[in-house]
Amino acid sequence: MRASLKEIKTTEEGSQKKGLQNLRGNRSFLEKYKSLFGGSFFLALAFHVLLLIGFGSYTVFKGSAPQMPFTSEGGVPEKDAGMEAPPENAPDMVEETAMDSNPTPSDAPTTETDTVLAVSGVVSPSMSFQTAPSVLAAPASTGMEKRLSQPGARSGAKASSVNFFGVKGDGSNVYFLVDVSDSMLENGRGGIKGFADVKKKLNQMIQSLDEQTKSNVVTFGAYEIGKPGADLFRPSSVSATPEIKKSAETFISQYNVSYDTRGPRLNNYHPKIERIGLLRGDKGSSKVSTRLDLALEAAFEGLADTIFLISDGKAPVLAEGNPEKLSEANRVKHQKDRAEWEKAVAKYKEDIEAYRIKYQDLLAEKERRTAEAKSKGQAKVVEGREVDYGIKILGLPSAPTQPHEPAKPGGKIYDEGPLIQRIKELYTAVYKESGATPPSIHTVGYMSKPNETKFLQALASKNNGTFKAISAPIKESAPSP
Repeated sequence: MRASLKEIKTTEEGSQKKGLQNLRGNRSFLEKYKSLFGGSFFLALAFHVLLLIGFGSYTVFKGSAPQMPFTSEGGVPEKDAGMEAPPENAPDMVEETAMDSNPTPSDAPTTETDTVLAVSGVVSPSMSFQTAPSVLAAPASTGMEKRLSQPGARSGAKASSVNFFGVKGDGSNVYFLVDVSDSMLENGRGGIKGFADVKKKLNQMIQSLDEQTKSNVVTFGAYEIGKPGADLFRPSSVSATPEIKKSAETFISQYNVSYDTRGPRLNNYHPKIERIGLLRGDKGSSKVSTRLDLALEAAFEGLADTIFLISDGKAPVLAEGNPEKLSEANRVKHQKDRAEWEKAVAKYKEDIEAYRIKYQDLLAEKERRTAEAKSKGQAKVVEGREVDYGIKILGLPSAPTQPHEPAKPGGKIYDEGPLIQRIKELYTAVYKESGATPPSIHTVGYMSKPNETKFLQALASKNNGTFKAISAPIKESAPSP
């Protein structure tokens, strides 16, 4: 019995000793590979940290890189559709057959005649896009951002992108120059109705301007004695607030409403800066032709950074002479010409009064029949002449014609090249004095003749702008079905 207990005790002690030896063996194994496990764990942790840092940096970099928005021109990157100056020998020219005035839904397909605006993230009701979203964020490389960074940008103003009858540009101080001369009402251009559609388009552009964009409107037409030939909406550009937009619509609505109310209405612009020159009168006309020179001077005086001009053409320019620099012989001749003109004017007044008295009955009949023609919209308009309603009264001769005022002597007639150079010299001096950036000039030829088209095309090309030709009357689109 005692032997058995001793054997059991011996066995238990052996087991304990063996277990202790195994435990020591395990600890030896862990201690042996502890450094290996620790190094492996540290390397794995470092690898994952580096991987996370690299992936995170790539994600942040990609998210912060400027994204290329697209314009409404079929998804073309905006920087590729910017208003860069076209080559001097081949300025940008787009031919158009007709333009519509009615707003179209924003999801309607865009066409070449869609002239509605994308203005600084604001979308006009009639705006349509092909692939772009309705709100676009301008990238840092766009012309709009460059305008804001230039010293010529108006303090506190915000740039807007404008689609001006198909010509695209942007600016923070935008001037719209609109020809309201007789020729814009010719039958080929749609007459009174056609010009009403032009005004609708212009109002759409103004309504779509960002409220922080400064703008102004200048209308110009033919000069008459005592009437310079240009109207300013405001003495200087103003922010396009809702109140100003409404006021601008009222201002535009007064022009060419009828054949009796055509041309400039206010004649309130008198240049304070040096003048480009005086436009010559058409042969046989008592008026001096369209005062495009005044319209440009108004925009320069307002330090516009972007100028949009629509006109059917231009007239030659006669630099205004300086009588003080004339020779004695030329001064005497000028004084003689003025004296003869004043006498002719006095005689004209007498002749026209006598004419009205002598033919008062026939004139009354002509006035009655003319009123009937007016109600039917029957008229022929020629630049610088009275509206012809086609009324002929037997026994009534033509009225006496008003004599022309002699131009100041010493003037020089500019052809196209020197005229554009003269324009550039003028605005360069004005903008340099004010520390402003010279403007971009974009032009639209509204059914203009070849020579006039060439001038408008060159005016845009030489001044960081784009030219567009409209070859048919602007018409209001038919209602959508």
